[in-house]
Amino acid sequence: MSLELENNATYYSNTTATPPSEEDKTYFNAVYDGLLIVLSVLVIAINVLVISLFFYKEYLQTKTNSLLISLAVSDLMVGVLAIPLSIACNAILEEGVCIAAALIYRFIAVSTMYHILVVTLERYIYVMYPMKYINIVTVPRLLKAIAGLWLFSLFVSLIQLAWEDPTKFFEKRDEASLRYALGYNIFGLVFCFFLPALFMAISYVRMFMVIHRQIKEIQGLYNTRGVTANQRAPIATETRALFIFALMLTIFIVCWLSFYVTGFLIYLVEAGSIPIPALMAFDYIRFAVAFVNPILYAFLKRDFSKALKSLCRSRDGIQPGELASCTSTSRLRTITINLTLSRSASETYRDN
Repeated sequence: MSLELENNATYYSNTTATPPSEEDKTYFNAVYDGLLIVLSVLVIAINVLVISLFFYKEYLQTKTNSLLISLAVSDLMVGVLAIPLSIACNAILEEGVCIAAALIYRFIAVSTMYHILVVTLERYIYVMYPMKYINIVTVPRLLKAIAGLWLFSLFVSLIQLAWEDPTKFFEKRDEASLRYALGYNIFGLVFCFFLPALFMAISYVRMFMVIHRQIKEIQGLYNTRGVTANQRAPIATETRALFIFALMLTIFIVCWLSFYVTGFLIYLVEAGSIPIPALMAFDYIRFAVAFVNPILYAFLKRDFSKALKSLCRSRDGIQPGELASCTSTSRLRTITINLTLSRSASETYRDN
């Protein structure tokens, strides 16, 4: 993607780009966009796999995993919408396509961050307030949180249309539009990146401290006869899950930091001063997050890993009796039952 198009399609609200010249009929690059197509296929495949496992394996239908599946749907949109629209924008330079690419780009950035935020908050309540968890994290609240973060992500993405003229996508912005865009970028950096990241970083530090203290207490109680595997298992499982989620947060921050940084750089540097290979690399890195997230919890999270191994052992991917017993009605009923408040405290360890 050229710098002119990058300033528009990726940073729709703050572009200072000039329209493409008559000679620039397309920005399509066979190698660059071909690799994006490969990445799109991989993103779709891994996220469809994770979503399918959730619906076919009863023990995966937990509160934490429900949030992860919502994130998987958001990641799936990268392969289905974000990457194809980006490639189409490069190829045909149609304003409508490029606008859609820019809006979905922003939507993915906000949605991914807030999904990880809600997962962190759910785990924080589980670790810090275990006796109140079942009363605080209820099914209605969980569904409201999921719906709320999707609506908020959509709002943050579409609000740009309040001051932008979609019919002038490739034209220079006037001073008023640039001021609105600057304020919008500041809001995005603070409320959609910095503050959520700071809250989650503090939360993970506190949770790991609590778990470390619990481990020491258990070791003190059983120092004479040792700690059995069953006594260590719940804490070890929770520690593993927190590590995975903290790693997801770290990867997101590293990969998407460039999105917000370059959003301000276009106000400070002239067009063309940011190397095009760097912009291309940033695109790959950001889109790759949608592939890395499901990899992390599909291969590292114990319950998903167990389901994946079961899938690999089966001849047809799904056990013969399993598919026959799972009609659409029974699957829906199973999900509802598994998300009710009747779960015992011991069963909540399955969330990990």
